Order: sequence, then C-alpha cells, then structure tokens
Amino acid sequence: MTTSLDEETSKKVIRQVEFYFSDSNVPRDNFLRKKIGESEDGLVSLALICSFSKMRGHLSLGEAKPEDISEETLKGVANTLRTSGFLKISEDGTKVGRATELGKPEELIEQLDNRTVAASPLPYDVTREAMESFFGQLAKVNSVRLPTHVSEKKVFCGTALIEFSTEEDAEMVLEQTLVYDGASLELCPKKDFDEERKMQMQQVNSTKSGADCKDSEEADYPKGLVVAFTLKKKQSGAKENGAHQSTKPDADTSKPDGGECEAVTSPGSDKVSGNDNGLDKVAEEDMKQKVNVESGPECDVEEAKDGKKSSEATDVKDGGKPAHKEKPTAASCKNDPNVVLREDLKALFEKFGTVKYVDFTMGAESGFIRYEEPEAAQKSRAVAVLSDVGGLIVKNYIAVLELVTGEAEKEYWKFRESTQHNKGRGSKHHKGGKRGWSRGNKDSPSGRPNKFQKFGHNKH
Repeated sequence: MTTSLDEETSKKVIRQVEFYFSDSNVPRDNFLRKKIGESEDGLVSLALICSFSKMRGHLSLGEAKPEDISEETLKGVANTLRTSGFLKISEDGTKVGRATELGKPEELIEQLDNRTVAASPLPYDVTREAMESFFGQLAKVNSVRLPTHVSEKKVFCGTALIEFSTEEDAEMVLEQTLVYDGASLELCPKKDFDEERKMQMQQVNSTKSGADCKDSEEADYPKGLVVAFTLKKKQSGAKENGAHQSTKPDADTSKPDGGECEAVTSPGSDKVSGNDNGLDKVAEEDMKQKVNVESGPECDVEEAKDGKKSSEATDVKDGGKPAHKEKPTAASCKNDPNVVLREDLKALFEKFGTVKYVDFTMGAESGFIRYEEPEAAQKSRAVAVLSDVGGLIVKNYIAVLELVTGEAEKEYWKFRESTQHNKGRGSKHHKGGKRGWSRGNKDSPSGRPNKFQKFGHNKH
C-alpha cells in the first residue's frame, strides 16, 4: 500500500478512528480505555488500532495482527489521521489518541445514555449507515449501535440505539411519529431499553442454569444444527421474503448474500403447530429419507425398477382393462409449482450456509434441514421470522421454520441414531413403520411467535 489512501478509504478511516476515541465509545470500551490509561501521553499504538476488525476491513488487511501491519500502511493511515482536528498523532506516526483529555467515564456514560434513543422494530439486516441516514434527517447523529439478541449473540435484536449530539435532540426525536420500512417505530429512552434487557438477561441466565444441570446428565450430541419446517400453501399476493420497501429514500435496503429468500407451507396444511418448538410429528418414513449433500444427490425419488410402471393406481380403459399410472418422480415434478422436492429445499436453505442433510419426502407436509454450522440455522430462522409472510417461499408454499432445541433436539438425534442402527438389517422384516417422532418440549407457546418478540423486541 502507498503512503496515501484514496479519498473513500480516507473518509472511512478517519470516521472509524474518531469513533474509537470518542466520548460515545471510550467510556464503554474497557480494552481501549485501559490502553489509554497505560500510556504516559494518552496515545495508543497505531498498529493496534489498524488491527481492529473494522479497520482491517477498511484497509483490506485480512486477519492481520499488529505486528503484521506494514510501515507503508502505517504511514498512509498516519498521514490521513493528521487531517482530523479531533485526533492527535505522534511525531513518528506510530501512535494515535485524542487531542483533548477524556472526562470521567461515569459522567460521560450518564450523558451518553440521556441523549440516546432506542428504536424498534427494525429489519434483521438493517445497517448502521441506514439508521444514521434515516435519523440524520431529524438531528445530528453521533453514533448508532445494533445490539444483538440476549440469547442469540449473532442475531440483531431488532432495536437500534441512536445517540444524538444533544439531550434536547433526543427528547425532540422521542416526540416524533416515525415509520421505517413500513413499520411504525416505537421510541423510548435508552434507560428503558437497558431495564428491559436486564430482565431478559436474568430470564436467559435462569433458563441456562437449569438447562446446564440437565444437560450434564445427558449424552452429548450436536447442538443448534437442525431446523424444522412446515409447508403451508402460499396465499396470493405474498411477497418474496427479504424484499423490504423503505418509506424513506435514504434507508438502506441492501441485502446480505442469501438474504433474498422465498416462502413455503405444507401441502394442505392451514395451521402451524406451536408445541415443542413448532415441530409437527414426523413419521419414521420421513426421517428415513435423508440426503447426504456431500456424498450424493439431494433429491433421490424412487422410481419403478427395470422401467416397469407402478401398479398402485389404475385407470379403467375401454373394455374394462385397467391401465397402470406411472409413479410421480422428481424429474416429472421438477417444474410443478405445487410439488416441493428436496432439491428445491436444498437450493433455498443453502442461501444461509452449507446444508448437510435434507430430511424430507416428496408430498410430505414437514421435514428437517440439518446444517453444517449452527450460525446458518440461526440465520435461516431469523430471515423466516422477520419476513412479511412469516416464512421462506419455495414454489407455491411457505416454509414456516423453528429451530430444534432442548428436548426436541435430543429426541431428533436419538431417533436418527436408531434409524441408522436399523438401516442394514434387511428390508422385509425391519421396515420403518408409522411410529412417529414426537417432541418433548411442552413449554413452547402455541402458534408462531411474533416476529419481533422472538428477537428481544417488546413494547415499551
């Protein structure tokens, strides 16, 4: 890299480093505040600052550590930061800090909270830039934070924290009636948000402590990989999931990779069971239809052997002679919008991560998706819950999703282990019967949960 940065990168770097050392960040950033306190002149290693994740992104440094930052890069960043009146750079260009002394953290935090507004509900993929642009139309915005859900640390909770430059601006915004992305925003002081979040944390910790005691007595099994889905018939006019229409011209409506999904429903199903994580009972026949995506085709539908037609269904032709109908196959139903195939489900769910197995039988109303990583399962669930139709669209159906957790998850793996154990015992005497897999979690609420409540949003 040359000793000078291009204009766009320079703006991003100045903005980011100014934020690091701002009154909005330092009082709450224990690591950076400690580094500032350890320095006699209040300056911090510029190489350390450049190794922070957002700075690495702005400078295209990959996973570089402080010792990996080149002198050319440091010179380029130092020259750029010298144009900021808020920052101070050492003479040799190796350290950076605030040009003014930091006040008492306790007082700064109090002031910060008083000029911060909590706004919800917001789309799962909203960006800081979109929020700054939206609220910047009302008053100057110092910073935007997008806290994660208390129990799902990689999922946005649906509430943004917008810090304004003055308390008066924050109070003015609280009196507004605002609509973002078609939803009326609920606005409250940050202190109210903190109180509610504190209660949510207590509930989560209480639940975890009980679960940990129980889990210690149980056999280990993979956690967080399985998503259950129920197919419902799509209503006319249903929008593609993820297609937000902002009511403000400045709102950022960009989507992350895989964010534009489609929705699904079970053939002939009008209701979604809310018991036991929203899973329906699945017959053993469904469970046996697993597809190892890495080792074979994801849609293996049995066809009549030796080219012979199935004799299960017949029509009567002239003369009274029955004529055999061919059994539907994946190939014959590929373009049928009313028939969902495993390959359709694989294509849909792989937008969120690597699909390991698709547990589904053609014509069934429900099934399971098993991912390679739990983050993919969480992402697919988040997109489905926050979509306009409450699920992911596939052909003429909406797939309503639930993460398989707790007792239901344990039962899933027990059932799968038992079917694998019986797999090679012979087809005639060890066929899979109609013994359905039932779920054991009786604490789940009935019906699909409110899309924002699931992610920590409650009315204030």
